[in-house]
Amino acid sequence: MRLRVAATVFSLAGALLLGAPARGADTPAAPALVTPASEPADPLAHAQLLFRERKYKESVDELTEYLGAHPRDARALVMRGDAKAELNDDDAALQDYNAAIGIDPEYEYAYVTRCETRLDVDDAAGALADCSRAIQLDPRDGLAYKDRAEVEFSSGAYDAALTDDNQAVTLGEGGAWLFAARCDVERLVGKPEQAAADCVHALALDPKNRRGLWASGRLALSQGRYRDGIQALNAYIEQDPTGSTSGYYYRALAYNRVQSYRLALEDAQTYVQRAPDDPDGYRERAIARYGSGDKDGALADLDAALHGYRKGGDGAEIEQVTALRKAVQAGAPLAP
Repeated sequence: MRLRVAATVFSLAGALLLGAPARGADTPAAPALVTPASEPADPLAHAQLLFRERKYKESVDELTEYLGAHPRDARALVMRGDAKAELNDDDAALQDYNAAIGIDPEYEYAYVTRCETRLDVDDAAGALADCSRAIQLDPRDGLAYKDRAEVEFSSGAYDAALTDDNQAVTLGEGGAWLFAARCDVERLVGKPEQAAADCVHALALDPKNRRGLWASGRLALSQGRYRDGIQALNAYIEQDPTGSTSGYYYRALAYNRVQSYRLALEDAQTYVQRAPDDPDGYRERAIARYGSGDKDGALADLDAALHGYRKGGDGAEIEQVTALRKAVQAGAPLAP
């Protein structure tokens, strides 16, 4: 999940807690703000500070106590929803967002953040409706366009995603994640030069950004730069081996193309174990096994791949794997 902006309520106390712009040398010092001991700190500002410190449970607890006395504070509900979402309690987060929107139907940020959470729970239609509603309420909110682009990307609407990514950048949104996302979609709509520029920019902003590493690796593979792709995917997988299932598949594919069959076999084994219903994994493992001298294992994997492709009605893939199987049976080298 992306870290949310936690931008809901900014009281005077909150601004002081979260920091103000540095004063210039000719700016007189402001008098110190003295809070009487009997006057409690602003609970919303404190909850927001806890959120920014990634103390999400503590933020939820503070907001729950506050909402006990102020149950119709829409912004407090959204703040609590954001903290719950960061704790991966998406259902509870959605309940808070729904309640907030019921109280304040024109609370624009509530739709933006509910859009993100609906996408997290695979409700693409709901997410698209929420981001679009946020844009209706505030057409200058770059974050809403950025999030809607992600929804569109997940649904395969790549042209629409690129339009929204461009608008987000125009409105001042930035950061490695956005440029990496735009690199990904530019690759898919056939704009490799623009994609390369955005991937380079993303990794210049943050060399460890996982979306940037992923997009850079996928772009390299699409251009036949397999060793560059392997390098990017190495860094991508290293950061989160358990959360990089697709990364193992694409690295196996790249290893196969440079004939590093032992390494390809290791990655393909991992991918097949995690995604046993994907025939693509069996195809790549078959290539790696054949390259490693295991003809029988390769034929078994090609049979498994054929079964999967026939089940899905993938005619082009059936034709390709049938040709691979004939080559393996004949002991012939496989075409790149």
